[in-house]
Amino acid sequence: MRTLFIILVFLLSFSSLAMPENIILVRHAEKQKGVDPSLTQQGIQRAKIIAQMMLPYEPTKLYSTNYNRTKATLAPLADLIDTHISLYNPGRLDEFAHMLKKQTGTIIVAGHSNTTPVLVKHLTGRDVEIAEDEFDKVFVVTFEGEMAKLKIHSSNQ
Repeated sequence: MRTLFIILVFLLSFSSLAMPENIILVRHAEKQKGVDPSLTQQGIQRAKIIAQMMLPYEPTKLYSTNYNRTKATLAPLADLIDTHISLYNPGRLDEFAHMLKKQTGTIIVAGHSNTTPVLVKHLTGRDVEIAEDEFDKVFVVTFEGEMAKLKIHSSNQ
């Protein structure tokens, strides 16, 4: 019984050290006008570029807000890796960031110009900005222990 207890404590302490390999955050691609708009043709092309850009990271989980533009931004990647897109509440970013840090693998998150910078701040402590007309920034967060590192890339080609 004592041996079982020691093994259980070891496994629980090991699992608490689990951290994601990468958390990659993108703003949705270019959108049409209107309420809950779809992507423009340019946005559809960017979504395909983002999908190809993410493949080498071997994503294990995709998250999107419940809006057409964010889901459509991740749809080509979801098709390529044969997975579904999970939804998150952009009004609860602190809780979402906390949950993300407890996962493993590479996680891709699609958000908005006003939510993605807040999520980056929750994950890394760093302030970033996305202009209203800016759709190309890709924020790659990696962890070394508890320390988060941030790299910013572009999906422009």
